Amino acid sequence: MKHFIKCIFLCAIILFSGCTVKEQVRVDIDKFISGQASYIDKDVVITATLEDVVSRYDLYRGKKIELSAPFIYFGIGNFWTWSVMLQKDEKSLRCYTHYYISQPSNAAVNLLGIAKSKNEPITILGVLNKDGIAIEEFSYNGASVRTDMSAVPNSMHLFPMR
Repeated sequence: MKHFIKCIFLCAIILFSGCTVKEQVRVDIDKFISGQASYIDKDVVITATLEDVVSRYDLYRGKKIELSAPFIYFGIGNFWTWSVMLQKDEKSLRCYTHYYISQPSNAAVNLLGIAKSKNEPITILGVLNKDGIAIEEFSYNGASVRTDMSAVPNSMHLFPMR
């Protein structure tokens, strides 16, 4: 019985020691670079503009970023998964789901359709890679959709794909 209690206690410690949630901090790229040491234990989201990301691409690459911009296209096109093409003036950037999803959820299509019909910008949160932003979440007008969610057929309930 003593060994059983010790085993349960040890398992609980191991399980809960790795489950702490990091504090999320939003900061611009210049502040992040000048004080990187202060963000080590934080979930850092770099806030940016489309123009700045495109002009200083290598500086943002590999970082989790958030930006708002108008978009000209969403769906399946000349890319390996569904994507959204952000564009403002002459600057453009592809954003895509990194979960190999060939069709977005109904919630994603509806949210993007509403934003497109009103010709308004959306906000993208994801990691900038060499081929664009791997979307984790996008939002419009207070509503958000995670790209690791998919719709169950004939249902509006969303379930994580993991």
